Amino acid sequence: MKAISIGKAPDNDCRIHHHSISDHHAVVDVLSGAEYLLRSRGSAPLVVARQSIARAQIDKFTPLQIGQIHITLGELLANPNFEPKNHLLACYDQTYTLVEGQIYLAGSSPVCDVALASPRLPWHAFRISVQKDDWQIKNGHRRLSFQTGQSWQIGPYHLEFTANQQLKVRTQGDETLTLHNAYTALPGNALLHSLHDVSLGFRSGEFIGIIGPSGAGKSTLLKTIRGLIPLHSGKITLSGHDLERNPQAYKALGMVPQDDVVIEELTVEENLMFAARLRLPPDWPREAQLAKVDALLEAMNLQAQRHQACTRISGGQRKRVNLALELLLEPTFLLADEVCSGLSARDSDNILKHLRRLADQGAGVLLTIHSPDIEALDLMDRLLVLDTGGYIAYYGPPLEAMGYFSRSQGISTCRSPKLIFDVLEKKKPGSDERAVTPQAHYEQFKNSRHYRDYIESVLERERS
Repeated sequence: MKAISIGKAPDNDCRIHHHSISDHHAVVDVLSGAEYLLRSRGSAPLVVARQSIARAQIDKFTPLQIGQIHITLGELLANPNFEPKNHLLACYDQTYTLVEGQIYLAGSSPVCDVALASPRLPWHAFRISVQKDDWQIKNGHRRLSFQTGQSWQIGPYHLEFTANQQLKVRTQGDETLTLHNAYTALPGNALLHSLHDVSLGFRSGEFIGIIGPSGAGKSTLLKTIRGLIPLHSGKITLSGHDLERNPQAYKALGMVPQDDVVIEELTVEENLMFAARLRLPPDWPREAQLAKVDALLEAMNLQAQRHQACTRISGGQRKRVNLALELLLEPTFLLADEVCSGLSARDSDNILKHLRRLADQGAGVLLTIHSPDIEALDLMDRLLVLDTGGYIAYYGPPLEAMGYFSRSQGISTCRSPKLIFDVLEKKKPGSDERAVTPQAHYEQFKNSRHYRDYIESVLERERS
């Protein structure tokens, strides 16, 4: 039988519309009615059974990772024109030709002349007109003027004012959240750091797990990124824009705290509607608010709990309501702090899979997790290990972390993530003192290939 081609280009038998997929990514050879041979084309990334592979024998139910998409061959064959639902409108690109002197309405309403379908923007956001090379924007009482060749960013959109009265509207497919030598000091003591010299780059579409012992600064890291804890020194940027100097950029960051923020006496729908009225732009009509709530209930698989009070739903369902509240504004990056703590194994697994799907849809997900198992690491793209005092002990592929820490102790590789905590907190014989200090673990990591490959190279790409 004919081989099945997989990729982003339209001439593939199975087409996956996602920025992480190559034009011609992989090929599947049919071996029998139930067995297939999956082959990578070139250097395109494929992961099967937790291993990066060039080829592997699979069946229709084998979990695959093709680019950043988690799928099975059976799902792909059933939907050969696979397009992940992308709440971020990744790689959206539209050109409008404006008539000179005419006024156009732009906003999140689908009937606007220039459609900017984001819940971060008003239903009717602004009016735009062009006269020769002079572009005029009127937003309420505010007037802005641009010349041909200039650009403007509003919400997740980049507007480019080009020749021949053409307005180009696009979203940036790959957003980067970067920490540059970030220090966060404990109140009243600048010498005791809860984050120490943290330099990292996170990209949209990645699922990042964050682990470490108590006092390692996991929650502090998320709160610092979100602006809830001030930096002692350093800076945090979102696609090159300093967050402290551009507070509007915080709308692109959603944060789910450890404690539930739902109003327990209200139903699931009432919680979401209350948040929609509070957080969506005030000119959004009630019908649009309801449509947004309906979409969130479907996305988080909460339709059956719609009319139930939050006191009467399970812990896992309540966590999904918390997630839905933060997804209301379609954040570019979602910061989730210990959202799996206290949940059953099944509920925890469901939450992790929801977060994985969000990353596949284009969001960057940063999750602090108390004690992950190997199945949880399977769903993540990167693992950040913080040591006491906010020192980085490791950052890189999750399934390479156990080997990294095993080699540091001269022991055989262990498949359990619990090994990492054992290595970090190992004591000197007959003493309560740690065998290796957090500072020493940090210096060891800075001399490793993982530091060069996953921190230095990312920061260099952003600087260039």
